[in-house]
Amino acid sequence: MKEVLNKIFLSFKKATKGEELMIRVIWFWGVIGYIFAFAVANKLIRTIDFRFFDILISLVMTLYFSWHIYAVKKCSPKKPKLNPEKKDKLNAENRVNLGKSVARKLLLQEPLTKWNSTFMITVIDILCITHFFGYIFR
Repeated sequence: MKEVLNKIFLSFKKATKGEELMIRVIWFWGVIGYIFAFAVANKLIRTIDFRFFDILISLVMTLYFSWHIYAVKKCSPKKPKLNPEKKDKLNAENRVNLGKSVARKLLLQEPLTKWNSTFMITVIDILCITHFFGYIFR
């Protein structure tokens, strides 16, 4: 048991420093966190009718998802630095393809997950944060 907790603690420290693999941050810290948040914490908040504990649990979950956004940003692959000419050329290509790509995604011809995984995880975390803010500010 101590070894498992030690591995979890080391993974947490690595993710905070930005040294953890992105796939582990998404699946281990993300998916397990979402399941825990909505299967355990959300159920606790709904069953416990004491406002102090509701706010306390909601604050902990909000802080966790805020940390998860930080860890995802820190561990995400960095884009290579480009010189100004290449950057302008890439921006021009992206402007041309952006409208077509968004239209294909909205019409479900292209999967939504083709978007940047860092962006998608950040959006999911922000939705979770706003969900638990609802319990704090009701």
